[in-house]
Amino acid sequence: MERDYDIIIVGASIAGATSAITLAPEGYRILLLDQVVFPRDKPCGEGIMPQGVEILAGLGLLGEILAHGGVKVRGMRFRGLQGVWTEADFPRKDGVSFGIVFRRLYLDHLLLQRAKSFPNVTVREGFKVTEVIQEGLIVKGVAGHPMDFPNQREVFHAPLTIGADGRHSVFHAQCGLKKTYLRRKRFGVTGHLKGVEGLDQYVEVLIQPHGEIYVAPGGEDVTLVALLLEEKAMRFFAGDLPEQYLKLLRSAGGFRERMSTCELVPPVFVVGPLGFTVEPCYRPGLLLVGDSAGFLDPITGMGMTLALKSVQAAVPLIKEAFALGKFRTELGRHYAEERFRLIEDIFQFTRLLLNLSRYKFIANRAIRHLSHDEPLFKKLMGIAAGTHRYCDVSLGEKVSLLLG
Repeated sequence: MERDYDIIIVGASIAGATSAITLAPEGYRILLLDQVVFPRDKPCGEGIMPQGVEILAGLGLLGEILAHGGVKVRGMRFRGLQGVWTEADFPRKDGVSFGIVFRRLYLDHLLLQRAKSFPNVTVREGFKVTEVIQEGLIVKGVAGHPMDFPNQREVFHAPLTIGADGRHSVFHAQCGLKKTYLRRKRFGVTGHLKGVEGLDQYVEVLIQPHGEIYVAPGGEDVTLVALLLEEKAMRFFAGDLPEQYLKLLRSAGGFRERMSTCELVPPVFVVGPLGFTVEPCYRPGLLLVGDSAGFLDPITGMGMTLALKSVQAAVPLIKEAFALGKFRTELGRHYAEERFRLIEDIFQFTRLLLNLSRYKFIANRAIRHLSHDEPLFKKLMGIAAGTHRYCDVSLGEKVSLLLG
């Protein structure tokens, strides 16, 4: 079976579904494919920072997300190993000044339902893409099969394909794209707890001897609790994963005191290594968005926001390409440049926090310094909120974080 479309999108999570929602009003014939059937859970920090919230608001999705259980957060809170806490709100501006925590089980399903509402968007859940159709380096479409019928090969052609199929994208190897993991390998272990005490309207990062605990307060008293760990710490998770996850949390300073009545809400996931780059993030006829294009360490909680910003970078260029009828290398190169421009400050901010977290005594100094340097903390939160640039943080301020 062979069919033609204007745009094929592989992957129907936040990046893929948002791409379809954003492009559908232009009238393009869009095919949206995913090998899973929604709703489904997946490992994620589940926090959308203000820049991402603003994008969703611009698409008319914010009210629906809040109505279906999205929880507003006002800022971030950090705790050092020595028990020092510090917090700051996201700066207020004319746009959105809050983040949202919303479980991926519900968020991806909600976005997919919105994509399905467009008559020119065809959605195929439970369809596995196994082959990229290419002529030389030019991507012409994809082929695959329904998960329940592996012998039923189907081929789809389009002048533009968008890869939004995540960390293990089918396009990486088949299109000769170079995927490079960061030298410092870190892993995430994510789960949900009911009954966590001492929560407020803040995303929390608690420094631990082997990494960090990331806490995002959700709705219905269910809290996302993720462990961000160095590779050597993964030896603790041999055996029963949920039990080892709970065991580590029960021994964690700053958190064990808050889970006396906690109940685990399955499942528990492991994901990693966390950070990698993809070069280039395009081919003629192909753009990669979301995690497919590269993934930063989630210590800043910016993963979904970065996915949304990559879509934001791609859409105007895609419209221009259709207007001109050109989908060659220039489109991809311009997309890569615009994507980097939009994420550069977040990338630098993430690298700063990773450098601070590498040595715990430096992380403790930084948190102690931020606890009494409100202007600097507001600058850092402004990077997350999009009100400040990374270059607004002076060299002296960075040194002050190292020295405490």
